[in-house]
Amino acid sequence: MTTKKETTAYLLAFIHGLKQSGLKEIVISPGSRSTPLALLVYRDPKIKCYVNVDERSAAFFALGLAKGTGEPVGLLCTSGTAAANYYPAICEAEATQVPLVVLTADRPPESLGVGAPQTMNQNSLYGSHVKKYLGMAVPEAGETFERYSFWHGCEIVSIAKKSPKGPVHINFPFREPLLPDLTQSFSRTYSRKEIEPEKNGDLEVPELSSWLTKKGLIIVGKELTIAQAQQLLELSELLGWPIIGDPLSNLSSCAKISDNYLAHTDLVFSANQLASPEVIWQFGNLPLSKNLMLYLKKQEVSYVLIDERAQWKDWLHLGNYFLTIDPMTFCKIIKSAKKCLPHATCDKNWLIYWQEKSKRAHQVIESILTPTTFNESNVSKRLFDLLKQNETLFLSNSNAIRFVDRLAEPAKQAFSIYGNRGVNGIDGIISTAAGVSMSKKHHLFLLIGDLALFHDMNGLQIVKELELSITIVVLNNNGGGIFSFLPQSELETSLFEPLFSTPLNLELKKVADLYHGSYKKPRSMGEFEDMIHQSRESSTWTLIEISGTQKEPVDCWYKMVKEFGNSYD
Repeated sequence: MTTKKETTAYLLAFIHGLKQSGLKEIVISPGSRSTPLALLVYRDPKIKCYVNVDERSAAFFALGLAKGTGEPVGLLCTSGTAAANYYPAICEAEATQVPLVVLTADRPPESLGVGAPQTMNQNSLYGSHVKKYLGMAVPEAGETFERYSFWHGCEIVSIAKKSPKGPVHINFPFREPLLPDLTQSFSRTYSRKEIEPEKNGDLEVPELSSWLTKKGLIIVGKELTIAQAQQLLELSELLGWPIIGDPLSNLSSCAKISDNYLAHTDLVFSANQLASPEVIWQFGNLPLSKNLMLYLKKQEVSYVLIDERAQWKDWLHLGNYFLTIDPMTFCKIIKSAKKCLPHATCDKNWLIYWQEKSKRAHQVIESILTPTTFNESNVSKRLFDLLKQNETLFLSNSNAIRFVDRLAEPAKQAFSIYGNRGVNGIDGIISTAAGVSMSKKHHLFLLIGDLALFHDMNGLQIVKELELSITIVVLNNNGGGIFSFLPQSELETSLFEPLFSTPLNLELKKVADLYHGSYKKPRSMGEFEDMIHQSRESSTWTLIEISGTQKEPVDCWYKMVKEFGNSYD
């Protein structure tokens, strides 16, 4: 059951978001299910409300308001056919690029499709006639949901306003009680500011000079070219800020060894009571590290997202500044600003603090993964060291990319790293790597688990037919090893093994033979290194099998976490 206070806090955050993005007028058609949102909007002194009992007329009235002012206008109605009566005006708004923000109330999911009154499927009700549709979550308690609600209130109005302007639709499922708590007020300090370059390319950010003097953190969660990675490392050095990025950012493989780059992020951020930044710049999505994500959730700082496509990867809903600009142009602007503000510097101790953490993480890893340690974790780490200039590394999802992210040291030579981190699936990995290999002149190495290999074994046919220069290193722990890191591993074996561990018992030599590959199975780190070197000269593609268990990487990792944590207790 959703309480009155939960619903009220959730909706006050949403309304605050609407206002932050410039919504000043809403046309309300009264009804029961829309009660909580209608009452709170109607009582807000900063929103002018009009009441029109007929939804079709209300929608056209709102259309006229938006046409006349050029500004977004809201529409609010109850569930069922009330929302359908908005349809003609929404079609007109789409055709004439008029910004309408359509807010429809709905019954909760458990009432859909079972004959509940005044209930129908309202998901994507207006189809392609709206620029954006969003089905909101049922209100729940807690700041996470308040941030979420505020964020989407801001974003939906922003989308309606952007060229080409047009209608947008948000559907709100509400559970009873429907009456909000009218004594509650919004006390959060959430804010949002979107900044786009001027026509001449200038980016007016009044806060910039202040940011340059603060303790900052740069986060990179997008695929970069080698040149772009080098530019962002130079930016971090210019500012005296630490910079973090997962393997696909190429920050660790661009042939620029920077003391500002924090390797072993997941281990560094596993510690308790870490210092907080004053400003965060995020390029693209969040990096891979879960511990970094948990750390960020606790921060209340100036959080800046930078993306030239305005596709904000802000799934923690922390952003309060959104800059529509590409990273390289942003770097140039910062360099120019620094020249004008030579004394705008950050406290040097801030960077030193994080460098010491990263150095200690390196010491812990080296003490546990010695040069002769032969297991999945150390093989992944060592493979990163063995790549040569201009070669390519493709990292599969699940354990493969995490082992490299957690354990590998920055490389002195430049090589490109690829992966499928958009939706993070384990299907199609071999085929994607084959496509990358076809576009390159030098050898490609693919690090993959046995389960991901199984999901795209047909991709080996392409590798065979095109005679691609590929070495596939398979971490064979007989199934879904990633689940041994997750809470599902606490289940009894009779449940965990068939549903999560999923042992396949693949015979990888037969797989290699089927697709005319060269099969290798090292028994030591020395043999593995020799096989990597030999595979470069092989006349066919090579499969190197690393046998392991699902439990071993887990034990190894938590041993590191414990030892690192003990350093600061």
